[in-house]
Amino acid sequence: MAKVSIWSTIATLVLCFFILQFPARAEPLHALSPLIPTSMSDVSRASWEEVEDPWEPSTKVEIAKIRSGVLPGVVIGGHYDGLLKIRQQRYVASGRLDEQLENSVYDLLENELSDAGFEVMRSHPHSLFAEVVESSEPGRFLIGGTITQEHLNSYSSFFNEYTNTERSIRWELFDRDANKIVYRQEIDGSAQVEGIDNPAATYEAIRASFRQLLHEPRFISVLNHPAPQDPPVPAKPYKIEAIASTSQPLTLEELVGRSIPSIVGIRTPTGRGSGFLLDSSGLIMTNEHVVGSAFSVKIRLYDGTTLNGHVLRRDTVSDAALVKLEGDMTNVSGLPICHTDVVRVGQSVVAIGNPLSLANTVTQGIVSGFRRNPSRSLIQTDTAVNPGNSGGPLLNRDGTVIGIVTEKIASEGIEGLGFALPIGEVLQRLNVSIDPPANSKLDSCGNPLMAYK
Repeated sequence: MAKVSIWSTIATLVLCFFILQFPARAEPLHALSPLIPTSMSDVSRASWEEVEDPWEPSTKVEIAKIRSGVLPGVVIGGHYDGLLKIRQQRYVASGRLDEQLENSVYDLLENELSDAGFEVMRSHPHSLFAEVVESSEPGRFLIGGTITQEHLNSYSSFFNEYTNTERSIRWELFDRDANKIVYRQEIDGSAQVEGIDNPAATYEAIRASFRQLLHEPRFISVLNHPAPQDPPVPAKPYKIEAIASTSQPLTLEELVGRSIPSIVGIRTPTGRGSGFLLDSSGLIMTNEHVVGSAFSVKIRLYDGTTLNGHVLRRDTVSDAALVKLEGDMTNVSGLPICHTDVVRVGQSVVAIGNPLSLANTVTQGIVSGFRRNPSRSLIQTDTAVNPGNSGGPLLNRDGTVIGIVTEKIASEGIEGLGFALPIGEVLQRLNVSIDPPANSKLDSCGNPLMAYK
């Protein structure tokens, strides 16, 4: 018993020594800030709340294309046998990357960018989900690479077999906002892998070159600190005719019946979304991220007719775009527009669009709040919106457009957080004005009144 007591005492003293030398530390618990702070007093009043918008456009990056610039038939190396490395076969350039290899390179480079901390837009056609979701918002920067030189040699002997390759790649960085290449550099990459003529060698050589690019200070600086945009050249003003609205609130059935013929579906090579006609001239409003970098889009009208549309102008900050319908505009008409200053929190609203390719889907809810940050304003709504709704209208119960559906917060346990761009601010940014008819009685939105039927 005495021995147990002595050893217990020694153990206690040792433990106390370590506690005194390395005291326990507890980091303070930081309160979780809501994504958009609000107060109960905001529910009953229509005021714009200044917030830090977590969806404010940030620097987003895409991989555009990796191609071979080496002419087909050029000798790039060969296969060598034995200790004396006698060449048994010549390798010549094919002039292009194998499709499977190119797809793998896309994924490789996107993963490297993501691991480096950049926000990567994974919108290329071989995405696992390309068929079920609309394309993501296009990145401001596009990265492309051209293989300018290549050397490929494989070796076999009694002891081992391996492949060596070297690739010189000219990397270019294109700034969509500036509409020009803002960075260009040629970087060598090399790799050695087991096996004869192993395509993994090319894969690893491209990776090696790209990793060096990601450590170039000037490249990183351009991505992290984009040059400010030049002052925009004043755009040609567009005038749209004011569409008559009713003098009385509509039932939901009446609202939908009058509005749906002006809703359109928009398709580009990389995705799809919604839009709506502004007037009978064929001007269409949608999101910038719906049209992406395309200059020509396909427009599907309510009656099923598909026409071409030309992207007239786009605003990446507000995420809005103006499209002009081409072809016969005999039976097209627009929706009346309502500026946000007459919109109230708690007001009933309706969204119409093409979520998940389900044409002319109607959902309803209320205006939940108004959010603003230094770059843009947003109308918050609990109206159900999904991929494909982007670019469609958010209407009040009089059937006039108050906003353009643009995004939602999607996460487990989060519901009813959709957002729309105020239509008045978007029209101003795109230099579109409404031309009301003279000597007409106007409603609170500035539209001429028509008799209720």
